[in-house]
Amino acid sequence: MLSAKRLAVGAVVATAAAGAVLAGGGVAQADVPVWQANCHVYNIFNTGGMANCELPTWHQVKLTCVAWPVPFTYWKYGPIQYGQNQSWASCDSLNALVGIEVIQA
Repeated sequence: MLSAKRLAVGAVVATAAAGAVLAGGGVAQADVPVWQANCHVYNIFNTGGMANCELPTWHQVKLTCVAWPVPFTYWKYGPIQYGQNQSWASCDSLNALVGIEVIQA
């Protein structure tokens, strides 16, 4: 009879421990600001660029482009991405890229 009680108590303890593990598993890591997320930008042939971040954050690549023959500046934005996913964009003509940065989305 004593072993049956021990078995029942052991089953209750095991069920409670498994429930605690499953409840704790749903906790997500908080997003960090883009300036703390170890983000990287890459120039692609002076025409386009991409960005990705090492830590969990929503980010977007922002390109500064120039148009010719009348020089004016415009911006192109890549799609909003999360964490290590890559955000890509490109200017409208070759060698038009004059600046690239990653921004918080």
